[in-house]
Amino acid sequence: MLILFNLISAQKTDSLLRVAAMEKNPVKKAEVYLKLVTFTAQSDSVKALSYLKKAEELTPKNHKVGQARIQNSWGFYEMPKNPKKGKTHHLKGLEILGNENSAEAQNLRAMLWTNVVADEQRMGNAHEAMKLMMNHAIPASKKAADKSFLANNYLTAAIIFYNDENLDKALQYAEQAISTANLKGNTAQSKEVAETAQLVSAEIFLKKEDYPKAKRRLDLMQKSLSENKNPDFHNELLHLQSIYFLYTGNASESLRKASEGLSLAEKNQNPYHLTRLTFMKSKAEANLGLYDEAAATLKNLLNNEFYVKNYADNLATIYDELWMLEEKRGNFKNAFQYAKKRIAVSDSMKIIDQNEAINEMETKFRTAEKEKQLAVQELEINKKNQYMRTFIITTLVFLGAGLFTYFYFRNKKKLSEQREINLQQKLKEKEQTEQLKVTKAILDGEERERERVAKDLHDGLGGMLAGVKINLSTWSSNHLEENQYESFHKILNQLDSSVSELRRVARNLMPESLLNFGLEIALKDLCEFYMKDGLTIDFQAINIQKNLPLNLQVNIYRIVQELLNNAVKHSNADNILVQCSQNGEEFYITVEDNGKGITESEMSKVKSLGLKNLQNRVDFLKGKMEIQSIQNEGTTINIEVKTGAVA
Repeated sequence: MLILFNLISAQKTDSLLRVAAMEKNPVKKAEVYLKLVTFTAQSDSVKALSYLKKAEELTPKNHKVGQARIQNSWGFYEMPKNPKKGKTHHLKGLEILGNENSAEAQNLRAMLWTNVVADEQRMGNAHEAMKLMMNHAIPASKKAADKSFLANNYLTAAIIFYNDENLDKALQYAEQAISTANLKGNTAQSKEVAETAQLVSAEIFLKKEDYPKAKRRLDLMQKSLSENKNPDFHNELLHLQSIYFLYTGNASESLRKASEGLSLAEKNQNPYHLTRLTFMKSKAEANLGLYDEAAATLKNLLNNEFYVKNYADNLATIYDELWMLEEKRGNFKNAFQYAKKRIAVSDSMKIIDQNEAINEMETKFRTAEKEKQLAVQELEINKKNQYMRTFIITTLVFLGAGLFTYFYFRNKKKLSEQREINLQQKLKEKEQTEQLKVTKAILDGEERERERVAKDLHDGLGGMLAGVKINLSTWSSNHLEENQYESFHKILNQLDSSVSELRRVARNLMPESLLNFGLEIALKDLCEFYMKDGLTIDFQAINIQKNLPLNLQVNIYRIVQELLNNAVKHSNADNILVQCSQNGEEFYITVEDNGKGITESEMSKVKSLGLKNLQNRVDFLKGKMEIQSIQNEGTTINIEVKTGAVA
């Protein structure tokens, strides 16, 4: 019995490549490349190999878990075409892992032992696979935090016992697979293991002739699989339902289920399900007395050229069925012809087996003869090589002396050149340091002047205008006539607008919320300030530390302010996303809008967009900036700066 199921989540390769490009930690970056190996090994082995080698380069030699993970991926890469080589890599991964006891190591150890079992199964060593499963894979999976390995191993054990006709043991492990896969907190992958185990248990109950329990399993899977789009699960369910109805005396329903499954198998060109469901359909038709239809069903399978060519070992079974059907129909001549064909197929398969054995013996004999010839040739070559060695050693001594002299003077010259390069590098670094000091002084002076002007405007001119408003209001109550109130209040409204504009200018110069409440609150206030009718700004803050230096906070605030100002003024967007996050010494800024985008001509005119001062701030913070824009779809600006760039 073969049940196909998928234990790999469907993530997109291009999204993983973007994650790998942004990840700075080499070990985590290597992990992303190893995931790419998993998703491309079957479809593009060349790409998978390149990802594997990149991961190998990134992983430190002393990182045990990382190196073991590399060996696991090598084994996964080699397993389909050379399971013996795959097993060697998986065992090497276990050796590297040693006694590491972290949760990550426990999960990886369970995965490695599970893969060793799979290697043995691919090599046809069912007994060895079961031995490794019981002694290593299942115990390791029990210790792992991720219980999906344990559920999968229980299911594999159930299938091996089933194939060995040990139905009680098979049922025990199938039930354990179901209960383990359904544990709280398990992933969607575990659900597929549980569903597969349900099908296995249903087939075991059918074989044990426990039809009520088999029906309960099948009804449960009928309900569960209504949401499952995997055609293999549906084919397997329909096949088991067809068996159930045939065994319980409902041949009509058995025929309906087999026909439905056969249509699906033909649509997906699955030879495995095609064979099983064809046999079930013919059995159901024969049970209903439809012998002509049953024979036609089997002959239809014989007319499938692909099936006959690639699955010749099933021909004997088909001829057996046709022989019995023709006998029931009274066509003894046709029955005799199919009996002869069945014997011919069996004889041809025996001849093939004999030829393969003879060829194997002949290959071994030729190999032994070639080894003898090679031994004689090797002896003669060794005699000739004895004389050559003396000559070569003498020549190498003189050549070595000459090379030593040559490399000695060449290295001396290189050392001199290297000293000159190092000196130039130090001068360049000193020049860059001085430039940074000048930039810092300019930015600090600019911020101090902004702060002074903002304070003077807010406390001085702002206070004066407020006093003027109060005095005018007091004066108006005593000196104005009723018909003059409307004009006077228009003047007061203009004065209110002037005060509001004055406060807006002061706020842009130096926001009080940044000084009083910190960067995150200040950025949130800034986004709310720019919001208006028809424009939504979504601000997201992730892990922003509150103890960042004030100078750094001011620079980050100015960067976001400039980006928002440009987006509001130029993009014509109705939605803007502002995301700020911190990871250790890395601070990330993303501003994304759904506006008209930036054309190539506008991109070349950096000054016209007000981005030159922004680039200076990014350079000062030892960061980098990336602009992505699609016309009529929007613009995304990603900035990454170092939190340790300023004191």
